Amino acid sequence: MFHRFRMLASVILSGVAFIPTACTTIPDADASVFEIRAASIDPMDGWTKSGTVIGGTPVWISPYVVVDASGVLIAEPIVDGQNRNAVLIDLDDAATGALLKFTTGWLSRPVAVFVDGKIVTTPILNSPLSRKFVIAGGGMTEAQAADLAKRLRESD
Repeated sequence: MFHRFRMLASVILSGVAFIPTACTTIPDADASVFEIRAASIDPMDGWTKSGTVIGGTPVWISPYVVVDASGVLIAEPIVDGQNRNAVLIDLDDAATGALLKFTTGWLSRPVAVFVDGKIVTTPILNSPLSRKFVIAGGGMTEAQAADLAKRLRESD
């Protein structure tokens, strides 16, 4: 199953590539299949210091989840444009609105993307994000992509 593999994932949200980082956990991370949270390279009150770094600086993670698996409307295994196994995710209206509102006010700052309670990437936002994106793993097998898609569809 996908969640048993410690792999790196790259995520593409609305055409913006996310650069993978080492998978790390933070003490207050849920074991949710999928989450997006605010992140910062500056210490923030009430946030958790993670093991992830950006440019040599530790990343702090917000305790608040912006979007999680409960907002996933569609999750399908696909092969992406770089011929990698991936999962296409389409959010429902509420999750789309939350993600768009958050990312519009968080430009030029990092976000933390979690899969199975582990940070898989902490990209810097270059533009607001909304409804559709792809999770593509470095070496994700077809079976792992199918399993992740199934678990995302079943989550709520």
